[in-house]
Amino acid sequence: MKPKQANMEEIKEIYAIFAKYKDIFPHIRFDYIQRKIDSGCCIYEDDVVITYTVYKRKQRIGDNYAVKGDVMLHQIVNANPNNGKSAEVLQRFFEYTVEGKPVWLTVRTDNKRAIKFYGKMGFKDVGNIYWMKGKLPGQVFRHLPKVNSVL
Repeated sequence: MKPKQANMEEIKEIYAIFAKYKDIFPHIRFDYIQRKIDSGCCIYEDDVVITYTVYKRKQRIGDNYAVKGDVMLHQIVNANPNNGKSAEVLQRFFEYTVEGKPVWLTVRTDNKRAIKFYGKMGFKDVGNIYWMKGKLPGQVFRHLPKVNSVL
């Protein structure tokens, strides 16, 4: 089942979910969510929000490069983090939204909970990134599509 794209009627709910985690997402503004919904790059299902971008050109990510068509997962947030829905919605995102394309993400090095979750979801740590002129370290992760082998 394909994950549900967010719509403008849900924008206040989505913003409220991000507001619960201002310490993790201090940069998320209402207009950002609006742009992601307008562009069709915001999933909202089972209290889980995923925002993403499909690259239109080669893009540097820390010491790596994504290519045109690769997907950057910007945020995934769950209003009820212990309900297990994040993994389900993210798996459907892989299967139906990105359609076999590599998915990239960056995360602050101190966000251990997120790093553990991404590892369980099959993301591999592929490098480093720094924000705030090198003062805030992060890690770059990539999830490669599963390849069906023919025997």
